[in-house]
This record gives sequence, structure tokens and C-alpha cells, in this order.
Amino acid sequence: MDTILIILGVIAVSAGVIVYFVKKGKIADRDGDLIPDVVEDAVDNAKKTAKVVKARAKNVAKEAKEVAQAVKTVAKESKDVVDAVKGKKGKKPATKKVTKAHLRTLGVDELKEMAKKDLGVSFDENATKTNIINKVYELYNKK
Repeated sequence: MDTILIILGVIAVSAGVIVYFVKKGKIADRDGDLIPDVVEDAVDNAKKTAKVVKARAKNVAKEAKEVAQAVKTVAKESKDVVDAVKGKKGKKPATKKVTKAHLRTLGVDELKEMAKKDLGVSFDENATKTNIINKVYELYNKK
């Protein structure tokens, strides 16, 4: 109990000394609230610093989330590489859409070979290029 009284006495004396020096003008107090400007400025600076730290923490959290997502993607892709090294089938290549314009750029022999290889269809020697193109186009687009 005596210790508490001593502490309260020290605080009261310290407050009295601060008030005395503020009234005498030895300690600056622009707004006259008996709180020294040094203390008010320190609190303001602490608040500003807290805002900056909070904003940076949000940015760091956002970037960390993006990095975690990228790491997951890399892990998934590296599994595909390992599977390819082991000889397992990789991703299917994107198939090109067969168009009549593309088919017209091929020769008759190329068209016949393509139809036999991809579709399992063979054409007789008398088939015209137009007929082959129409039939190959029809078969590709029915798949």
C-alpha cells in the first residue's frame, strides 16, 4: 500500500512540474491543453507510421498470396514434366480446326494421305480434289 502511495506521489509531482514549466513557457504547448507539444507530435508520428505499416502489410499479404498461387502452378506443371520424363502421355496438343480453305491448300495425294491416316478412309483414283475436300471436311466436322 505504501508503494502505491509513493508512486502516485511521484506521478503527481511530475505532473505538477510539467504544468509549471508549460505555464512558464519553458515547455512548448501550442494548443494550451497542458500536454507538451513534444508528446503530441510523437503520438501523431506514431499514428502516421502505423498507417504506413498497415498499408505495407496489406501489400505484402497480397503479393504473398500471388506467390503462393504461382508456386502451386509451378508444382502442378513440374508434375507434368516428371510424367513426360517417365514416358507417360503429356498434354494433348491443341488440334487445329480443319477448314475447307486449309484443305484446298493441300495436294490430292496429301489429302488422301491425311484422310487415310487421321480418318481411316481411302479414296479411289478417280475421285476429284473437290469431292475429296468435301468428304474430308464433312468427316472432320462430324467428330
